[in-house]
Amino acid sequence: MPLTARQRSRLFSQLATLEHSGIAPAQAFATIGGDLPPDARCALAQTAAALAKGADLASAGQDSGVLLPWEVRLVRAAATGGRLESLYRRLNGHYTGRAKLFDRLKSRLLLPFLILVLATFVAPFPALFQGAIGLGGYLLRALGPPLLLYGGLRLLLFVYRRQQLRETGAAWARFLAAIPVLGGLLARQQRRDGVFGLLLLLESGVPVLEALPLAGKSVADPLLRARFAGAAAALADGRSALAETLQRYGVVDDPGAVALFASGEAAGRLDRVIAHQLRQWDAQLERQWDTLAEWLPRLFYVGVTLFMAVNIVGGYRGLPVPD
Repeated sequence: MPLTARQRSRLFSQLATLEHSGIAPAQAFATIGGDLPPDARCALAQTAAALAKGADLASAGQDSGVLLPWEVRLVRAAATGGRLESLYRRLNGHYTGRAKLFDRLKSRLLLPFLILVLATFVAPFPALFQGAIGLGGYLLRALGPPLLLYGGLRLLLFVYRRQQLRETGAAWARFLAAIPVLGGLLARQQRRDGVFGLLLLLESGVPVLEALPLAGKSVADPLLRARFAGAAAALADGRSALAETLQRYGVVDDPGAVALFASGEAAGRLDRVIAHQLRQWDAQLERQWDTLAEWLPRLFYVGVTLFMAVNIVGGYRGLPVPD
């Protein structure tokens, strides 16, 4: 059931409100989702029917597709610990932040994309005017670049969503990681998401030895999941403390965060220090995403200028020079 980040944010906000009001899960899932697409409403109805028949919440949400695989594990742990409302509110905040990020990126890229479309229609006009190309060639040159760019962006979005559904392998993960600037930013975002999953599990009462491997399975990137698995195995063997293990296996590469986790582990307040560190990471990531969103339009403008200059000069090159 593919939903946008904003739709998932509203979904978990409604669930948190109903959970706080003491509404049974079967009734809650039958009530929410009136503003969602038909397939999503159907999935919610299936979840409500399964809950009414006695199924547990995690299994019902997984079978219907309402919950993503990583959400299923968190819901199962939170339901066992009686902390569903807290989890729903955390997930609501998580997806609200994602929705705001996507909205900022789209709003800043919309104008450059429209300018690119306009430029691609203007640039081949001299060649059409002098008869070097026909109408079909003109449309091909005018529509080709924006369609290729739009297709590339859709491909990136497709890969990201497939990762969320755990249907991609290491090849797609390496493809995303190889993208300049964006790849590194996505890698940092993935590390943050893995630690966020660990925090949710700890807050739901799951012991850290069980929470770490489950948090690893909640990460979309299979390469990072392998790092989580190695760290979980090492921690289970008792070879080192949690903070040291996370650093050794590359789950966390921030020395300041490692030191903070070590102090929290020693004081028995690991969940609190993780929450504090996540707020710092969120602020850093927000600045980095904003910087990317600020520079991408500028690169678009430079690219559009070069594209127009090359095509216009090339189009007029064949015109006869007056004596």
